[in-house]
Amino acid sequence: MNDNDIPPATLGAIARGTSVNRRTMLRWGLGAAAAVTAGPLLAACGSGDDEVSADGEVTLKVVGFQVPPEEKGSELDKAYQKFLADFQTQNPKIKIDSIQAPPNFDTQIIVDLASGSAPDLWSQDASSLAPLIQRKLLLDMRKVTEQLPSLTTDRFFPQVLEIHKGEDGGIYGLPNDFTPMVVYYNPTLFTKAGIPVPQAGWTWDDQLAAAQKLTLDKNGRNRLDPGFDEANVVQWGYRHSQYAYQWVYRVWQNGGDVVSPDHTTATGFLDAPAAIEAIQWYADLVLKHKVAPSPSTLEKLTNASDANALFVDGKFAMFDSGHWSLVGLTGAKGYTPEKLAVVPQPKRATEATALYESSFVLRHDLPKEKFKAAAQFIDAATSRGYQDTKAITGIAISANSEAASGSLTSAQAKFAKLDKVFVDATASGRPPYGSKIGVYPTIEKALDGMMEKILRGEPVQAQVAETITAINRELAKR
Repeated sequence: MNDNDIPPATLGAIARGTSVNRRTMLRWGLGAAAAVTAGPLLAACGSGDDEVSADGEVTLKVVGFQVPPEEKGSELDKAYQKFLADFQTQNPKIKIDSIQAPPNFDTQIIVDLASGSAPDLWSQDASSLAPLIQRKLLLDMRKVTEQLPSLTTDRFFPQVLEIHKGEDGGIYGLPNDFTPMVVYYNPTLFTKAGIPVPQAGWTWDDQLAAAQKLTLDKNGRNRLDPGFDEANVVQWGYRHSQYAYQWVYRVWQNGGDVVSPDHTTATGFLDAPAAIEAIQWYADLVLKHKVAPSPSTLEKLTNASDANALFVDGKFAMFDSGHWSLVGLTGAKGYTPEKLAVVPQPKRATEATALYESSFVLRHDLPKEKFKAAAQFIDAATSRGYQDTKAITGIAISANSEAASGSLTSAQAKFAKLDKVFVDATASGRPPYGSKIGVYPTIEKALDGMMEKILRGEPVQAQVAETITAINRELAKR
């Protein structure tokens, strides 16, 4: 089972060791718009003049600081409640109406923004940011931050802030928390194989060589041994994924891209030699080198056991994921610190990874009377204090660079020893396509399907050509 196959889970489930997918964590962890049960519908929010009183009291309707009922009392819930209480004390004229997000938030918010019934402020997954920007449904933060000089953008990692910059120069949201995609590995398996653990700056060749030595049959022979028993593999060097969010940066690492810089076509990009080589290399881990299980074998393995448990049990030596996986892995049965480490992505032509992120955004028609109050709230939510709690809950890296650096030496930080890898990897991070291309959700599904077929043995060139047609059709809708 891959990350995206895993049904949505709650933070409590994460603590119990349940795996979670990217979107779940971006919503509940990174995004912090936690809800699995229908709370007050966004359609009931409104944002009328009655929320700005004659004596200057302002009410902000906010989504992103509520956990599901079963998560009440969790560390995340405590962090939310303390932040809101402290903010109310320090800003008595600003009333915060904290609202639970309904299911299908990403689609519901577009409907409610169009109808004028959306909340004032919410936590937004960067992977679905572009449709909101392109439909002009978000407020340019520059119109708000000028009301509060202390709210400057220099507190954020520049690579993360870049996610929010529109083609018109606007800044449509300020970062909350994020994660680069890194490689998880089991150090004990490397030690048993007699090979050094990977280090920053390693290459695709290094990863393949390690995966070959870490793929073992029942007799302990590795993939390079002439007597390797194909029918009885007990340990795989790598766990692949068909899902684009776990491999598109391989194309970037090889100097390629999926679509043109102006996002008008995939022709000449996804079918360029750099992209074809990257896709073929990734597929060859399964098809040629056989250091990763076939899709059908992987499906059997993950149907029989949780993916986290399989990794901790040594069935896979490496896989790609974001910071969200730490919570589930460290809660898995049999986990010990010696079985888990992370390393930046291997490089080819260059170093590159994707940055998945959440941010605070504002409705495009926010009344001007609320501008300063919104700025004050976002200023507090992105400052040290609340941002320091990111390291305590352990779900994501703070987008406040000082808070992120501080977590590396904090005794309270849940993953202090591992977080440095994530922080360092940020320098080579790029915005996810979903933050720049409004139709990317559909394109992403096409890329997912393309890779699935390729991993099952379909020719790369033919699948890429077919997918380009589908992508260009979507891009033409912009």
